[in-house]
Amino acid sequence: MTPGARGGALAAALALAAWLAWPGDAGHAASQVALAGTRGAPSTPAPAQGASMAFFSAPESAPVVPAALSMASTRLHGDPEAPPIARSEEAPVLPTPAELADPKAYQAFEARQNVRLYAAYVRAVDQQVPILRDDIARGIAVGIAPDKIAKAQDKVRRLQEMRAQLVKDHPELGP
Repeated sequence: MTPGARGGALAAALALAAWLAWPGDAGHAASQVALAGTRGAPSTPAPAQGASMAFFSAPESAPVVPAALSMASTRLHGDPEAPPIARSEEAPVLPTPAELADPKAYQAFEARQNVRLYAAYVRAVDQQVPILRDDIARGIAVGIAPDKIAKAQDKVRRLQEMRAQLVKDHPELGP
């Protein structure tokens, strides 16, 4: 057998082993993770003495890992702390056929698009920072955890720093 054929056979064997070990249905696997703490009997038999522990799950008496449950829930239902995705209401500006044909004209088109993007960012920061500050003040008033307050304050600081950097680099964006 040639070295190339040996490598191919090894790769095929590894792929087969991974395929056999992989859960068959992702939804079924997530439900198994969610139900791990509720079953009375172990889900897999104990390995024989001296056997490899690679494909055996922990005994049911072991604590359920909250991270696994959280990740399964997030995969199925989304991240509850993630902001909603906002779509642009403006129609996208597409390059003209002349801009597509000429590399210099297309570079000018890209530069205009970048300035539009930067200007939209500056406007969004100007609109959202007062709202974030109000939210922070309300959070402090109701006793939100100090680490979450600090995280929000850091977010405001970083937004303002990025805005200042954009205005410095592109004076046409305004003060």
